[in-house]
Amino acid sequence: MSRRVRRAATLAYRLRSAVAEQDRARLFLAESAGQPDEATYRRRARVTDRRARWATSRARRALDRVPARDRADVDRRLQTLLRIDSILTSTSPAAVRRFLR
Repeated sequence: MSRRVRRAATLAYRLRSAVAEQDRARLFLAESAGQPDEATYRRRARVTDRRARWATSRARRALDRVPARDRADVDRRLQTLLRIDSILTSTSPAAVRRFLR
């Protein structure tokens, strides 16, 4: 698997994470309407929006550099990263530390 394929898949994964973080920030902002901490959530939403835009442009550029015949490899690598993330999310931190010892 080429370096470009790995890089494109990693950036696509980061894009998904950035968009999920952006959605959470928007939800918190909506829930904090009229509350004293609304400015904090507005700032967080603005920062996550900017991060999502950067991640989108970086992922798009990385994918454009991958040859058309290797695009399926990018998708397979991304699915692997998402599976790993799902396993780590559902596993307790103590179990992960035991595994990594």
